[in-house]
Amino acid sequence: MEIHKAVVAELAAQVIDAYRKRGSERFLLGITGIPAAGKSTLAANLTKVINRQVGQDVAVVVPMDGFHYHNDILRRKNLLPLKGIPETFDGEGFVALVKRLAGEPETVIGCPAYDRRLHNPVPDGIRVVPGHKIIVIEGNYLLLDSKPWSELAALLHETWFIDTPSNVTRGRLIRRHSRSGRTVAEAVRKIESTDRPNAELIRKSRSRADKVIMLRE
Repeated sequence: MEIHKAVVAELAAQVIDAYRKRGSERFLLGITGIPAAGKSTLAANLTKVINRQVGQDVAVVVPMDGFHYHNDILRRKNLLPLKGIPETFDGEGFVALVKRLAGEPETVIGCPAYDRRLHNPVPDGIRVVPGHKIIVIEGNYLLLDSKPWSELAALLHETWFIDTPSNVTRGRLIRRHSRSGRTVAEAVRKIESTDRPNAELIRKSRSRADKVIMLRE
């Protein structure tokens, strides 16, 4: 998936403007949407363009995926087949990290990353330093109205919902699950058991976003 460069450049300019209007205090942007909506791609491209426009590394991505529970924990909880639903994330740990990112701008903070080869989180895989003034936080559940997720709205200065048609995300999910070793039939079962119910839940939070970005392909 490729998002048009002109669109990303315009969005980057909007983020930089919002950051500067805060008096150059740290700015937290949330990017959310259903599984395979394009959140990670937009977040990565956006930070790259922001840094290029500003001329230094002021923006960094912190994905929610780093707060997946380890597969060993999910096995003990009998949740591994449903990996991806809210209960398979350390939501309280994620909220605690966002509070630190918002409240400790002069502190070096290690954030977990998610390794798609290992299918497990990696502690301190991302390093946020005081020079990072724009933090792009991306994940599925940034706008849910249930705890602990509901605490995020007050911490994020702006939240965008990436709205992508289900027929597009379904094809992406089949390819994603196939790359992880599933057959097409297994990928479809995973979509029906986990991704589709998640999408229905996440779409209910769309109206809470500050901006809705439509992606059609």
